[in-house]
Amino acid sequence: MDDLSLRVYLENGSDAMRGGWLELPVVPERLDAFMRGVVGVDDGGGYAVVDHEPGWFGDVLGSGLEAFSVSSLNLAARCVAHARDLAVADSVDGDVFLDMLATAAESEDVRFPSGIAALAARAGDVAEFWTEYSLPDSWRAGNSSPDELYGAHVAYGLMGDDAYSSLSYCMDLERLGRDEASNAGVTPGASGFVSDHEPLAPSGPVPDGALDALEAFASGWRPPSAEYRPFDIADIVCEGETVADYTLEGDGTNWGAPVYQCVVDDGFDAGSDVFGVDVLSALEDTLRRIRSARAGMGDFDEVAREVMGVEQFRPEMYDDDYGSVALDLGYVLPSPMASFEPRPAAASAPDGADPTLLADDSAASSRLV
Repeated sequence: MDDLSLRVYLENGSDAMRGGWLELPVVPERLDAFMRGVVGVDDGGGYAVVDHEPGWFGDVLGSGLEAFSVSSLNLAARCVAHARDLAVADSVDGDVFLDMLATAAESEDVRFPSGIAALAARAGDVAEFWTEYSLPDSWRAGNSSPDELYGAHVAYGLMGDDAYSSLSYCMDLERLGRDEASNAGVTPGASGFVSDHEPLAPSGPVPDGALDALEAFASGWRPPSAEYRPFDIADIVCEGETVADYTLEGDGTNWGAPVYQCVVDDGFDAGSDVFGVDVLSALEDTLRRIRSARAGMGDFDEVAREVMGVEQFRPEMYDDDYGSVALDLGYVLPSPMASFEPRPAAASAPDGADPTLLADDSAASSRLV
């Protein structure tokens, strides 16, 4: 997950057992498919954002991130990703760009996703008020606060290299930076500062009339893949097979646990040992099928995690107490299964009939991502 990934847990408002993690940004088609297939809602309502993993957006939007709609969060993520891509193409360091945007949001007290999207769309204007720190070559920032960094920038500019090297050790750079930032009307960041300026985005929600322009800007971002097509686990189920639903130990939240899927033979019986050879074989076969189905899409990791709950192997998982279960292709289940339930087989369709219309209701609820 890179610096811009925003991973959120979405839950069906009337069924706590329906939900899952989604990593933003995604194209709108994928978001719609995830909401229908994983969360079980349509038309943008009937769900809640109940959890998120820390990251750039969490730092900027704060602890109230869950109060916003997933569509507004995704719009912000797409706008920021597109703006960063444009900046990098213009030889701007991507991390410096994100720091500039976060510092501008702080300076303008922007705390709504649509406001972040608006700042990203006006990144060229933000850059006019941005200055990177000038620090001596000997400076080692470490865990320095923005105030300390700004204080060092000011002191170095006033004293020059020789005097700074001799005297800075006895200076309270953090206090100097805090005082000077207040006097100069600047907001310090991790790599530079934003000078006082007229607001470029509203601190509250962006007016509805401006959302179309933001959507047009966000459409410039596309994942690095071929033309997107949603994934439906039903597409990899063959004749004589069905889908099994399972959950993992320790994977739940206060709002429920994600339900994952794999493909098994009709009439499959996992027995009491859900890590028997047959179950592991079914998991590995499903993983390989998903990889083939997502060829050229560039999202195999995300789809495999959302559908199966798998993660890439990490060295610490060698620990026998970690509880992970090794699979094929360098992936693992991060913890033992808590439940495993194959769905009933789909009914046979009369000649000319659509078999999907006769399938058991539980089979018709296959996850889409």
